[in-house]
Amino acid sequence: MPTGFLHGLREAHTEATLVVAGALDRAAGFKERSFGFTAFDVLESQLDRVFGVGTAEEPSDLGGSSAGAVVRDDLNGSPGWRLGRYRVLLKRHEFGAVRAIRWDRESPTKQAVARQEFGGDPQLALDLGLADLHDTPEVVTLVLAHSATEEPLEMELFLGLPRLNADGGAAWHWLWPLTEDTLGPDPRRRLVEPTLPLWNDTDDDVPVTLHRRPARNANTIVEKAQ
Repeated sequence: MPTGFLHGLREAHTEATLVVAGALDRAAGFKERSFGFTAFDVLESQLDRVFGVGTAEEPSDLGGSSAGAVVRDDLNGSPGWRLGRYRVLLKRHEFGAVRAIRWDRESPTKQAVARQEFGGDPQLALDLGLADLHDTPEVVTLVLAHSATEEPLEMELFLGLPRLNADGGAAWHWLWPLTEDTLGPDPRRRLVEPTLPLWNDTDDDVPVTLHRRPARNANTIVEKAQ
């Protein structure tokens, strides 16, 4: 994937989590359902902002080479973002339980995405007997699984290819955590180039001219002191 796309996903999730944590307070009566719906909506808006699509007119300053290449590509009303042949949908999961998701209990769209026959299959199998479900050939749909806790503030973010697990098996063909360690330095953040000296180690010592200060007249010093 082009430089900065995965970092953009992580940036959007971090910003969305901070916004939600600062806006909602369980002591004020907000319940888990409120956090879930709000986190989903704010993450959608933050992804639009980062990539300059949807409701956002311009990408963020850190859009990188992926900004402008990403387009909104919703699937049956489920928010999606596509880069090349890869589309990303959202799924909020219970913190610490990303591998326990039961795709056979999710929406028809998520079930359809999880029906991809195997990890390398570029063609989604959407034969659920529902006429309104459709997809674009040659598009691989991945899922961005996100979660967070407020106290202490912790975040989880994964990108993976879901597997329909009505058989009780694994929930993912593959799953990759999007963390600072796994992603490494953000290539969208350009470091300021250090200023190079006017000489290098192979050059002779820089000539320095010393100027002798004129000697002070002792009589003058005495006169000023009087």
